[in-house]
Amino acid sequence: GARWDLLRADTRLRRHGVQRRRGPRRRAATGWDALTPAELTIARLVADGRPNPDIAASLFVSRRTVEVHVSHILAKLGVRSRVEIAREAAGRMELPSAV
Repeated sequence: GARWDLLRADTRLRRHGVQRRRGPRRRAATGWDALTPAELTIARLVADGRPNPDIAASLFVSRRTVEVHVSHILAKLGVRSRVEIAREAAGRMELPSAV
């Protein structure tokens, strides 16, 4: 019945690059929990003060890929600059206990 029709439609649409979501979103929409593993890596490198070309070279990706990840990080964290990413990252780091 209907299940078979959905599977057939999915198969036909897949040829055109269209995929249907199959379940609830497992990741938060905003905040640090919303970042993908790649975005977390790039956020750490941005917080270290590394420019996009250096990040791209160290991760073997294009500069444009890094730019896209940084824009996603900015949107998900609700910040407007790389400096704010660094501030947010510093606030998330646990401070070492005094000895």
